[in-house]
Amino acid sequence: MIRLLIVDNERLIVESLLDLFRQSDELEIEAFGVYSGQEALEMLERMKFDIVLSDIRMPGLDGLELQKEIVRQWPWCKIIFLSGYDEFQYIQQVMRNGGVEYLLKMEGPDAILRAVEKASAQLYAAVESKAFIQSAESQMRMARPLLINDYLLEVLQGDRQSLRGMSDKFAQWECPLDARQDVLLVMGRVDDWRDKLGVSDRELMLYAIQNIAEELWTASARCLTVRFERNKLLWLMQPAEGNDIPVESALRHMHRTMETVQISCRQTLKLSVSLAASAEFLPWNQVAEQFSALTQLLGRGLGMGKELILLDDRRARTDKVEVQFHQVRSQLGKLPAMAAYLENGQKEHFMIEFDKLAALPAVVNKDDTLKLEIYYSTATLFLSYMNRWELHKVIGRMIDLAKLVKYDAHSSWHEALSYLSQLAECLFEQKHNDHIYSEDDLVKHIRLYVEHNLAGDLSLTRIGEVVGYNPYYLTKLYRRITNEALTDFIASVRLAKARKLLEQGDVIVQDISKSIGFMTEHSFYRFFKKATGLTPQEYRERQSVSKKDNEK
Repeated sequence: MIRLLIVDNERLIVESLLDLFRQSDELEIEAFGVYSGQEALEMLERMKFDIVLSDIRMPGLDGLELQKEIVRQWPWCKIIFLSGYDEFQYIQQVMRNGGVEYLLKMEGPDAILRAVEKASAQLYAAVESKAFIQSAESQMRMARPLLINDYLLEVLQGDRQSLRGMSDKFAQWECPLDARQDVLLVMGRVDDWRDKLGVSDRELMLYAIQNIAEELWTASARCLTVRFERNKLLWLMQPAEGNDIPVESALRHMHRTMETVQISCRQTLKLSVSLAASAEFLPWNQVAEQFSALTQLLGRGLGMGKELILLDDRRARTDKVEVQFHQVRSQLGKLPAMAAYLENGQKEHFMIEFDKLAALPAVVNKDDTLKLEIYYSTATLFLSYMNRWELHKVIGRMIDLAKLVKYDAHSSWHEALSYLSQLAECLFEQKHNDHIYSEDDLVKHIRLYVEHNLAGDLSLTRIGEVVGYNPYYLTKLYRRITNEALTDFIASVRLAKARKLLEQGDVIVQDISKSIGFMTEHSFYRFFKKATGLTPQEYRERQSVSKKDNEK
């Protein structure tokens, strides 16, 4: 939608043009009017306008001075001059200053509509211009490291969906790694921070560690760093392209370089750093399990020491339960994603992850402690959601919430899962109902405001302020909910009120025009005839004849 500002010191012209644009079916325009150049500048400070339609000769700040100020502060704003003077020097100066078009007031409403339509088309074309595309590409390049980091975190957390299309994503983001080639994982942890290091200083230190490691490893490997947690980094590595060194030799070199990284951090940054790595290159579908194993390796037992260098050999881990334990940790790591699905009403995605979580105890035999962790982790997620949205009373009428914090209240693991699944269904049902009720309330609020303010400000900006929505978003939302344009609804209410007043017979047309929001009687006549095929007076006369016929 285009936002238009009309500037003219003649009130009648401003009001006529406002009516013209507010009743136009061809253009999606929200029009505002002011009566001086200074008022226009004040409006432009408060709101963003796409097009300014201005007179040239005005007291105080004239149109040409206004144009210079607009070009200086809002270069993308299009300017159309509407003047009563056909003077060549004005036309020259307008075009020299970047005016879109110069019109004479005597040219009529059709010419004005065409000029604004032309300016609108130029605005839309500018959005699609090469300059904007280049700007978007530049921003995309800057965002690539963050996109890659977030994507690889999904892979590391065991999201199987993220493995699909990995080659295309790597190519799109110019990632140095190859999705078809096995990868080595090395995890780094800052054992303790130096005294007096604030949050920003610690961030700088992590970047310094990242740079030291990449500089040392990239001499013989392709390396990518993933940031996670406040004191940990993960490096993903593959042998460098064109490197004829055997894979085993490349692996040994990467492992030996870990000591050099550790020493460099101690000497250069005065930081104690521990490192843990996978013992071999792994396919991408196994990195989540390895990531979990490295996290565990640096988080308990021997891994609690300082300046460690550890290797995790998957081949030496023959305990099936231990492997499955990492699968549990990986799936529990998806609880934040499940919370987001619940918050956003994405029931299908939520239930897929819930089913995966519910199936985990089957792979750890009869480990009751893991069952407890899964149950209470999920229960905490539900409890947090209900607390934020104050849903305890509503949900409590559907399901017994006393059982939520009592695992023993369920006779079996199967019954506990069934209870959690039922609670999830209740929460999604309530969210769906709240959404419908909220939309119904919004529509009712808008319609009541329109019906009670026909003679007042019915601009989309004002209606947006009343209901608390951005006017552009509001128009789309209203159309989606009602399958009707908001401007069409306003026009239908005005027409219904006009018909009712005309049928009463004792209200003059000029007063009817003002009472339903038209600034000029001529605009009301044009609107009414377009809608009914009759002038207001013709409609009134027909209704009078019909009423007399019915009385006979």
